[in-house]
This record gives sequence, structure tokens and C-alpha cells, in this order.
Amino acid sequence: MELAFRNKLRKMRGKKTRKVFSEELGMSISNYSLIESGKSNPTIPTLQRIAEVTDTELVVDLIIKNEVETKKDQLELDILNEQ
Repeated sequence: MELAFRNKLRKMRGKKTRKVFSEELGMSISNYSLIESGKSNPTIPTLQRIAEVTDTELVVDLIIKNEVETKKDQLELDILNEQ
């Protein structure tokens, strides 16, 4: 799972423990920990529940894989050009 998502999830959890937050989401702490650590991907219903509990909006976007790779290459080039 993308690092940015994991960081946002930790930020949304705030000072709550994983146990407390996972209980609010209605899932086991082990399942939540796997998602937050990037070892498991959440389902759409799980993402919807996270959005409800954290008072955020779930936005799903489909991006063609080739475009993602092209953008990654472009970003790397941009970073190299800035140095």
C-alpha cells in the first residue's frame, strides 16, 4: 500500500491506540495493523467505514498503469533536474 495512505491513516487515528481505533472501525486490531503497516489492502467497505469514523470523504480514482509509471519517471526526472 502506498506510504502516503498509511501516513494519512496514522494521522486520522491521532492519539488513539490501534486497539481503540480498530474497535471504532469494527475490525480486529490485527486486521487494522496489517492495513496501517501496508501488509494488507483495505476493502472498499473498510475504506467507507474509515471515512465515516474519521469524518472524511472517500475518493476513489482509477488511473491507467502506464500513466502512473510515466508520472513516476517524470517526477524522478524533475527531482534530478532540481538538484
